[in-house]
Amino acid sequence: MTTVKSIMSKKVFSLSPEMPLSEGAKVLVEHNFDGAPVVDKENKLVGILTEYDLISKESIIHLPTFQTILQNLEIFKRDRSQFQKEVQEVAELKVKDVMNSDPLTLPEDATFEEAVKVFREHHRVNPIPVIDEDRKVVGVISRYDILKPLHVLSDL
Repeated sequence: MTTVKSIMSKKVFSLSPEMPLSEGAKVLVEHNFDGAPVVDKENKLVGILTEYDLISKESIIHLPTFQTILQNLEIFKRDRSQFQKEVQEVAELKVKDVMNSDPLTLPEDATFEEAVKVFREHHRVNPIPVIDEDRKVVGVISRYDILKPLHVLSDL
């Protein structure tokens, strides 16, 4: 029986909750990740930062904050100090400020079928952190990982 542990990516790029959001976004962009787990000092999962948490992969601006700036542009034109304050607030955002603090996870002994079902039911989620019984991140599984076993069919 194929388990998540046998197909997951064991090399995990994780983020710290205290990391500046701009650095977290940079990790996602540079590695072309849809998301990365956020872990504490003991490597325990505390959240996930995904592209959906950001305006786009090319941006490091948190969408709700960016919308606030745009909605108040006329005020900011009259009051440059307010605009600078808003920009400073964006610059000071940490990963923990925008991450999903209750991410979907899979245990490392989950079956391939269970993983497929989770991706089917939660089609916007990618990747999914794989955790052990202590909530420590042992890997991540993505849609790509789910498709890897299918290459056997092409060899038949």
